[in-house]
Amino acid sequence: MMSSRDEMIKTITERTKLIDRYIDDHPECDTKMVQHAFQSGKIEAIKVYELPRSLVRLNPNNGRFKAELDIITQERKQENNPTELNPDHPDDVKTLQDMIKGEYPRSSERRRAYENLRGNIHEVAQKTGTNGQEIPGLITHDGILINGNRRWVVMEDLASTDQEKYPREPLKYDKIHVGRLKKDVDKYTLWKNEAKEQISRDSREEYDYVNSALEIKRGFELLTDQGMSKERAKVEIAKTVYGRDKKDITAYLDFLDITDLFLEYIDKEGQYTLVQEAGDDKGIVTILQDISKERMKNVRSGMEIEETDQWLKTAFAFCLFSKEKPTVKQDGTVKKLSFGHREYRQFQKKVLDPPNIRKEFFKNPGVQKIDLASTSVEDAAVFYQAVRDAQTKYDINEDINTPVSLLKRAVITLSKISQDLNGSRKEAMVKQIKDGGGMQYLSDITTYLKDINKKIQ
Repeated sequence: MMSSRDEMIKTITERTKLIDRYIDDHPECDTKMVQHAFQSGKIEAIKVYELPRSLVRLNPNNGRFKAELDIITQERKQENNPTELNPDHPDDVKTLQDMIKGEYPRSSERRRAYENLRGNIHEVAQKTGTNGQEIPGLITHDGILINGNRRWVVMEDLASTDQEKYPREPLKYDKIHVGRLKKDVDKYTLWKNEAKEQISRDSREEYDYVNSALEIKRGFELLTDQGMSKERAKVEIAKTVYGRDKKDITAYLDFLDITDLFLEYIDKEGQYTLVQEAGDDKGIVTILQDISKERMKNVRSGMEIEETDQWLKTAFAFCLFSKEKPTVKQDGTVKKLSFGHREYRQFQKKVLDPPNIRKEFFKNPGVQKIDLASTSVEDAAVFYQAVRDAQTKYDINEDINTPVSLLKRAVITLSKISQDLNGSRKEAMVKQIKDGGGMQYLSDITTYLKDINKKIQ
């Protein structure tokens, strides 16, 4: 009996032959257009064909949906199903379609992007009588989409809708324009083609930050697994994704490191959708980026391991509550507890940075008892109050220190004037002081100094 893996290989071979035969039998499918893609170690112009969509398959390893695919993989594993989605199996194709549409795992941002593309393709199709596709997709030699998965799903959706509404009209959406790569393109070259299209700064629609980081890491590991040094791998990836430099690549990898640590602390390893953001839900990515930078500063400053652990726990608690958006009832009204990225920066500045306030905050019983793997609204409320109390203490200390800061600035200013009067500009400065009312200012300074000294005695 043939294994499911062997069946997939057999299907791939058959599909490749079908595509070859179609191109040979239908020379008109050569659109005379080209697109540029990586293969044979360089960027080449490759032909764009108009192929039946039935010969083209969705990509079960598309980096655009890596975080969502991880959820589906875990669920299939728990149900004792094959973890690898089969692009030729109808049930698995439906799973991929639902994910791309943002239906499952649910994503309002993904759903919105899908509906926008659907509207655009339908509008172009209505105006031009074509399938509405303005930009070709890209497939492997055996017909797996590297770029163009969402366009394929939109056309499938529109095809079924149009057939129901206009059964006698010619089919518009049964074919798709795609460039086709050569045989035996290696994994890193496939990655380069996907990353160039989806992560570059000039791409039509970038991945969300989390999936971009996951995709960058995939390319990074493909290179380091081949023996390339980490620093050289970062440079190589930066060359592929237009508009990014080594610093950007490092930031993506650092972000993923801190994200993995955060998910470990909250007992949700690998569940990257927890740190994704919808269009109206900004904050957690920025907070994790800030935590990553501050953590490195703490390491460089020599913060002890125990204190570093406490620092991470409280920073991650803030991060977790920023996603959960807890609310509490006060006097019969519902109050939202603010844990946004702007609030986090105040928390960092006023609570985590000053050593005396930080250490006192760590000793707060409400802060100490928080279990990041199992938090409640009550925990959030206690933590929120502890943060506010610590910030109030910081503000009081700042108010006390303000006069000292003002006096320090006054000393620096007067010292500069005194030094300049010893130089070659003395004559000009004396004239400026006398002609510009400076003598009165000096008299006022003397008066205020006497008054201050008298009041603090």
